[in-house]
Amino acid sequence: MKSLLFMMLIVMLASGCTVRQTGFTVISTKNVELSRVDLKQHPVVRNQEAWDNRLWFLFIPLGGNPKLEDAVNDCLENGHGDFMINPVITSTGWSILLFSYGSWHVKGDIGNSLAGKLPEEEKIIIQPKDETIIIKPEDKKKIIIEE
Repeated sequence: MKSLLFMMLIVMLASGCTVRQTGFTVISTKNVELSRVDLKQHPVVRNQEAWDNRLWFLFIPLGGNPKLEDAVNDCLENGHGDFMINPVITSTGWSILLFSYGSWHVKGDIGNSLAGKLPEEEKIIIQPKDETIIIKPEDKKKIIIEE
């Protein structure tokens, strides 16, 4: 009888929830070359997933605040791409006695707008913070122009 009461107490003190926050057609946290993307014919890496989470003990957070942007970035890196098609975003939270947990979960198909062969006359322009790098496909040399 005591063990049943103890189990009922634990169940009453434990709670949790997973909520489907939203679904998008396309999502990205990176710069995407949209002129090169045909969503119907573009190759994708299917069913990639990533999480960003945090654990609490006695209302003291262990780790950083879970961020949706970090979960999306991790998912894009796992799939080696720069945009995600049909992502589903969920948030999860639970607590039991002294411990709590919260997370963002992202799942979707990853595409890379820069994948595939470039036309010979096209240039790739990459702009880091302090410089512009121009790569010409015919000679594949890097020319650095400092600003």
